[in-house]
Amino acid sequence: MDEASQIKPEDAIGLIARGKQIIVVGDPQQLPPTNFFQNAINNDDDDERTIIDESESILDTAWNRFDRCTLNWHYRSRHQSLIEFYNQYLYNGKLTVFPSPYTENDEFGIQLHYVQGTFDGHSTNKKEAKEIAKAVIIQLLKNPEESVGVVAMNAPQSECIRNEIEVLAANNVKIQRALDENAQTEMPWFVKNLENVQGDERDVIFISLTYGPASIGGKVPQRFGPITQEKGGRRLNVLFSRAKKRMEVFTSMHASDVLATEGRGTKILHDFLEYCNTKQIPESVIYNTNRAPDSDFEIAVAEAMRAQGFECVPQVGVRRSFIDIAVVD
Repeated sequence: MDEASQIKPEDAIGLIARGKQIIVVGDPQQLPPTNFFQNAINNDDDDERTIIDESESILDTAWNRFDRCTLNWHYRSRHQSLIEFYNQYLYNGKLTVFPSPYTENDEFGIQLHYVQGTFDGHSTNKKEAKEIAKAVIIQLLKNPEESVGVVAMNAPQSECIRNEIEVLAANNVKIQRALDENAQTEMPWFVKNLENVQGDERDVIFISLTYGPASIGGKVPQRFGPITQEKGGRRLNVLFSRAKKRMEVFTSMHASDVLATEGRGTKILHDFLEYCNTKQIPESVIYNTNRAPDSDFEIAVAEAMRAQGFECVPQVGVRRSFIDIAVVD
């Protein structure tokens, strides 16, 4: 069972009963089964509740009962800044993330775009939707070889963004052709909300944080939907871990607009906005590890290469995996 964090125990029982062996694959820091559109079932007799009743997914049920094999290598992101924030926040820095050879490059990493938009209090931020639609079109026209995805905080905002893209395409044959051609590729462009984007990945991900002030210059209401719930950080983890090359974050809020004291999910949102703004990579993953060479032989080789005009850095890598000598290009 893959993506087991999204499978309810009652939906998995039939499958389990039919097999001789079960392998449950999932991430406990990803989305649980969504219950937004289901009525809560009250059970007044707590003594009758079993561990499965209290578990939100089959992954939770199996987590403490069977042997576990944890994957430590992060393979998706081609720049450490795309995942390092969540590596520290939710995975305690246990994921091995390779340092990118690109330190300052617009093609990789995180880019933050502030939009003077307003949140209507119910579902959408139209100004943000318009700006993202324009950015997506520019991306498809300039870099058609890169796959593209758009993720919004909720379904109405994702629909609003899609409508804005369609409006731009309706008035321009070149734009419509670019959209149609991209839709026929192996990784077609998409617009989704965070509830149904788990498992997807694209080279470039455009994110609409959606929330913002009710009026320009006003305060931001501290109502961020499911993010404020106990496991709200999981939803943000899904939202911020879809990109392979670059993440373009559009927001009508600054980090100072989000009160970090309103729960863990809200604190993560605040800290992520701050991280996007400062672009400070934690020292656990940096280009130069400041480790000394392992041997006199390595020192001699590096000195000989420097004499030929090459800039050399010793012991580049992460955790227990280091390359003896790297050449800066």
